Amino acid sequence: MKSFILAIPKGLPSIVMILAMFYFTFANNPLWVNSLKIFPYAEQVGHFILYFIIALVFILDYAKARLPHHSKINQEIALAAVAGVLSIVMEIALMIRTHGYNYDYRNFLAGCLGAALAFLFYHYWLLHPFRHYLYHSIQHHWRYQHRRKKRK
Repeated sequence: MKSFILAIPKGLPSIVMILAMFYFTFANNPLWVNSLKIFPYAEQVGHFILYFIIALVFILDYAKARLPHHSKINQEIALAAVAGVLSIVMEIALMIRTHGYNYDYRNFLAGCLGAALAFLFYHYWLLHPFRHYLYHSIQHHWRYQHRRKKRK
């Protein structure tokens, strides 16, 4: 599993999440539209979950690229902020694309809250387990490469 995670090209998970976000925002009839009326704030919960996942994928993608070194907190915050800004951009784009759509500030707030909590979740709970899980593979790879260079 580690080798599979390490083989994923840098940036690919982030691009996949952005494409998924565009699908869920602009598809004429995505699978989940009819289920939004389950309870009163289902749409906001959907925005929260979507932008939580987007921000977490952005941050994990960046952290994987920085292995075995620590990722920087200001860049993690910036990536979470990008996910939060994407929520307002997508709301505005949806308002422009569909003239009957009324902008709802609660969707934007739910997206920003999801992105902020993704940063907190990663930084205070997932940072060290994520690094520890992949660190051995990176160190082993680095030592192997370093030994090969010494032999030449």
